[in-house]
Amino acid sequence: MLLFPEIDRKKTKRKVHDLLNAYRALVRIAGEKHAPKLTASYTFELNNVETEFTRKTEQLVDRKQLAEMELIKIVNAMNQLDAYDRQLLHDKYMDRNFTTNIAIYMKHHMSESKFYRELDKAMIRFAESYESGQLLIEK
Repeated sequence: MLLFPEIDRKKTKRKVHDLLNAYRALVRIAGEKHAPKLTASYTFELNNVETEFTRKTEQLVDRKQLAEMELIKIVNAMNQLDAYDRQLLHDKYMDRNFTTNIAIYMKHHMSESKFYRELDKAMIRFAESYESGQLLIEK
């Protein structure tokens, strides 16, 4: 097994897109108290809430608990990225205000092509960070 096998970038980005596209729904399902706070440096911080689902592993896990666990995984992966990647992914997928890609790349003072290149890189880095590369798809 290779330590760094060749990655199918297109399929990996699709998995990241599908996961992060569900972020807003996960926050709604988990409840607003589980929505991570965003600091000025685009670091995500979970609220101090009881995480009973870790202590009740033998019980059935309902939709809310699954959403909470998924949010924790996403937050952990996001916090492993640098601030630039976190900011791009946040603006694209996690901001409460649905923003167009045009508004995002204008906000960041970059061309459209550079925006998509940087977003692609951020998505691959997120896939590497999420659960130790669980989203990566090898060729």
